[in-house]
Amino acid sequence: MPQVKPYLIDTEKVAYIDRQETISNRTALHEEIEIKCFYEGSATLLVESQTVCVKAGDVVVINPYEFHATVDTGAERGKYHLFMLPLNYFAGIPGLELQELLLTREQAFEHHFSGDKEMYGLLMQAAWEAQQDQPARDVMIKGLLAQLFALLLRRGLAQEGRPLPEKGVLRRYPVIDPAMRCIKASYAEPLTVEQLAALCGVSKHYFCRSFKLVTGKSAMEYLRHFRLRVANALLTGTNRGIAEIAVSCGFENQNYFSRCYKQHYGETPSQSRARDLNDRLDG
Repeated sequence: MPQVKPYLIDTEKVAYIDRQETISNRTALHEEIEIKCFYEGSATLLVESQTVCVKAGDVVVINPYEFHATVDTGAERGKYHLFMLPLNYFAGIPGLELQELLLTREQAFEHHFSGDKEMYGLLMQAAWEAQQDQPARDVMIKGLLAQLFALLLRRGLAQEGRPLPEKGVLRRYPVIDPAMRCIKASYAEPLTVEQLAALCGVSKHYFCRSFKLVTGKSAMEYLRHFRLRVANALLTGTNRGIAEIAVSCGFENQNYFSRCYKQHYGETPSQSRARDLNDRLDG
């Protein structure tokens, strides 16, 4: 695995559905910008509440502190190059003050760039450079990534910014991180507040207070909503049956899942899938 500091490039990664055995060493939330450049196959990702269906040639950008997961790997398992950049990576380059842009000014980049040959080409070249042992490799990669972010600033900023937690709340992120990783990996399993608090090594009261401060929801509310977000991503991004999706997302049965889904989204799973299909046909 080629690693180039101060950023990380992990080339030729294969998409896996997030489960405990595949994410034990990953955090659920991070301040770095994460970029995935897909060069083969397909996959369905969940970034915050957005379903992202990717194929070869697509680029995915994940902003700081955005929750994300892979919920389906596609018939031909997606392969991608992974870039993780700290916000000070372009320090000293005018116009690329990412910490000021994304944290202080609370801007955000769009998540999905489909078929953007210019962005894709820059990332593929950077990944190739990372696998070589050439003079000035780091300088070359930094130049390529600077061009990429110039394009993102030109045409990849979201229309609206997003509120970030206050600094005092951000300090609670490490407290609940083990619970967030557990939810991401084991949402299909029966989980309790007591289990999640024990994973975090704190009292139930402190855990519940910290979790609510960070997410705005109780742990059980967040777990239920996360299950529904994954289910919605599978409904709109795959052809899997509704009953199968319900069980795979931790719901007791299809009827209970449908009630929860309608309460949250205002329509049944079948209606949501039909509407998504019609939208794609119209598009």
